[in-house]
Amino acid sequence: MLEENGLKTNLVHRKEKVYFGVTVLVSCLIYLALLFSIVGIAIILGIMMISYFFHALSMASIRRNGVRLSEQQFPDIYQKAVNLAQKMGLEKMPAIYVMESMGILNAFATRFFGKNMVVLYSEIFDMVEDNREDEMMFVLAHEFAHLKRRHVLVHMLLLPAMFVPFLGEAYLRACEYTCDRYAAYYVGNVEAAKEALAVLAIGKKLSAKMNKEAYVQQIAEESGFFAWLSEKLSSHPHLPKRINALNNWFSPDQYPLVREKKTGIIVGSIVSTLLAACLTGAAVFLITQTAVLTSFLEDPYLYEDDEYFDEEELIDYPPVIQAYMDEDMELVQQLVAEGKDINQKDSEGFTALHYAIMWDDLGAAEWLIQNGADVNAPDNWGSTPLINAVYNALSVEMVELLLENGADKTL
Repeated sequence: MLEENGLKTNLVHRKEKVYFGVTVLVSCLIYLALLFSIVGIAIILGIMMISYFFHALSMASIRRNGVRLSEQQFPDIYQKAVNLAQKMGLEKMPAIYVMESMGILNAFATRFFGKNMVVLYSEIFDMVEDNREDEMMFVLAHEFAHLKRRHVLVHMLLLPAMFVPFLGEAYLRACEYTCDRYAAYYVGNVEAAKEALAVLAIGKKLSAKMNKEAYVQQIAEESGFFAWLSEKLSSHPHLPKRINALNNWFSPDQYPLVREKKTGIIVGSIVSTLLAACLTGAAVFLITQTAVLTSFLEDPYLYEDDEYFDEEELIDYPPVIQAYMDEDMELVQQLVAEGKDINQKDSEGFTALHYAIMWDDLGAAEWLIQNGADVNAPDNWGSTPLINAVYNALSVEMVELLLENGADKTL
């Protein structure tokens, strides 16, 4: 039914395209201003590094404690997830983790050391046991859609615009509408999609009894300036709006968009717009003043723009590294046995051993070293495997392994 309606050509919400263009323009202007400011570049790099550090800690905890779906772990669901990812055109199967959530209903897509990940909270995954597999698959497909649309990757490019009041949130809300459409289309069940959103609204036990039409009407009934502002400051649209938007996308004649009452919103919009303009103007003023006050001498913090694009498109992976990136150690062993260079580097100077260390894969690192991996091979920044182990490894065993096999502590 979904394919017959030709909905595949209308999966991307129109506002996503508009806000993406605006956020790219704003971000580029801020980046250009920062190029002339050592202090400004240091600030944004500091924010990025702090954000990345805490993100890495969180992801490491999930990877260690979460249950990863695989051919050995919930194989039926995993195979359906693989089929869904292939159907959606994902180039690589994301790693899927399920973690205890203490009753919280949530899921998210992210990226960790070049690898796509999806995390499902257990309250979402539990729907499989209640014969609500399509609802769970909708949530999973929604997160796959974030990866398909590269929302996770472009957030770094758009980081400055995320600090502009209302703009970053508007783009993120449009992305959510797009991912709802993708998920409903590829799961092939709009009713299950709406049911999944109802679960997020009222929980798993009562969602089937909820009157969704009455819930959608709350958009008009529960209106006003603060209701409007609460959504404008949120990265997700209000749930009744998401259900209404799905209905309208699927059958616009039968389900028109429910509009909010305008009382108080117009005045609030004007006030909010003026506030956003003042805050944005103040930020631009501070950036430009910083640029004037700082010297135009050589800046050691300058970075290349291509950091902010998909590293998988920019890095040329040799065969051994590519096999390891695909988590296929049997292929790695076969390639090395056939004479492939175990120490061949990618365009950033990383060997397979560098990646094994960054992912804290002690078993792979030990095998690579035993089969000729150079424990002192520097990358393009002069970092050896030992330095990377000190920075990235989750356990001291990785450092000990390198030292026992001749890693030079003086490099």
